Amino acid sequence: MSRIIVLFSFIISITNLNAQQKIGYLLNQQTDLDKLTIQITFDALSASDANLVIPRSAPGTYILTNYIAFVDDVVGYTTTGKQLQGMIGDGSFFTFGESNDLLNKVSYTVDIQKMEIDLLDASTSSKAREDYLGLLGYSVFGFMEGLETEPINITINTDPSWPVFSTLRPDINRKFGTDSYEAKNYGELVDAQYLLGKGVQVIRVEESQIPLYVAAYAATTDNLEGIGNTGISSLQKLADYFGYVPMPHYTLVYEFLKPISARHDYGFNMEHLNSMTAHRDITQDYTPNRDLGSIIHHMGHSWVPLRSWGEGYRPFAWQVAPLIETIWLNEGFIWYVTFQSILHDETRLNWWKSNMDNAPDFIKTKTLKELSLLGSTQYASDFRIGKNLFSRGALMAHDLDDYIQKQTNGKKSFKEAILGLLNWSKENQRAFKYNEIEPIMSEATGVDLSSVWNKWQNAPE
Repeated sequence: MSRIIVLFSFIISITNLNAQQKIGYLLNQQTDLDKLTIQITFDALSASDANLVIPRSAPGTYILTNYIAFVDDVVGYTTTGKQLQGMIGDGSFFTFGESNDLLNKVSYTVDIQKMEIDLLDASTSSKAREDYLGLLGYSVFGFMEGLETEPINITINTDPSWPVFSTLRPDINRKFGTDSYEAKNYGELVDAQYLLGKGVQVIRVEESQIPLYVAAYAATTDNLEGIGNTGISSLQKLADYFGYVPMPHYTLVYEFLKPISARHDYGFNMEHLNSMTAHRDITQDYTPNRDLGSIIHHMGHSWVPLRSWGEGYRPFAWQVAPLIETIWLNEGFIWYVTFQSILHDETRLNWWKSNMDNAPDFIKTKTLKELSLLGSTQYASDFRIGKNLFSRGALMAHDLDDYIQKQTNGKKSFKEAILGLLNWSKENQRAFKYNEIEPIMSEATGVDLSSVWNKWQNAPE
């Protein structure tokens, strides 16, 4: 009887293992360095039900990006070896016909050079150079609709002499030519960055409370140690403020690039769950300590909104830019924590007020929620919208901070309010609804914050 039980348990274990390894991704860099091929394997689906989705947006980007424009040669493969041509659907996806053939693999190519030329914002594009391939996950990886929550194994193949690095599992000891990684789901896969090539340098910052890395590509000389020192200082300041560090590891990904045109913008950075990406124009002077505020800000997003978020931010609708009502919180609260609570930069208050005072009427007349909805797709494309969103959020945080401290004789502050949101999210593991935000903060501080909250919901007077 015991042998039967052991055998039965073994069969169950193997079955569960297979179920957990349902989705496989294979990235092959072509001999043409500017293009790559992606293959996705999965449990068989009827061809008529199979849609290959190419993302048009990602958490925190607040923009629509037409990544499908850089995808070509889409092919579906059936279990019998038949090839089905991918056809563009009514949105950002490919279909494979109306047959009942069982599909278990798709492949496609991505033109990285065309992507970088067409996308003027460097923070939205992957990059290809003679000695470098830098990939933003959501710019190259599609998914089979309905399988977004399944665990993923990804293998990357490149030139045998090229080292491979990913923020999924950062390490200074990189493998050459090929490496494999695991992701809990599609969201984790595409939130990561993948850096291939001899031009990539990686260091680990010593004496950090979590594994902290700098991974950089530089068209000229650079200062990884300086970035690392700024990074560890930023991490320590955030840890002191919040009282804990939620990230298991963190990577500062930097690209120092020669501009490919005068119209391309290398000024925006981007936050990710366990990393940040920064892009710098090599024709301009760079000093790492000037990035202190930027690094604290983007690293701070690993607390909010990446681990405490409102509706629309997560679970994410990859085919559209979701309508998010809380961008002012996502951005403004972290602006306040960065520049007021941590860096004590009093000049920022006047700048935030100036952003509001000098806004055009189409911004001034919008309520906080309306402006956030507008910013869901146009946050940076018209940066007056973005600046007003984080300015309103930061000034609300300032008013909340003053009110909390006055009501508690300095015993509590805005810190308790934002920690209340973080603790609530950890406990409930879901997005908070708009009308839950003020009660959560009020309970966390022991102060009725409804008067301050209500004041900021209206359009500026």
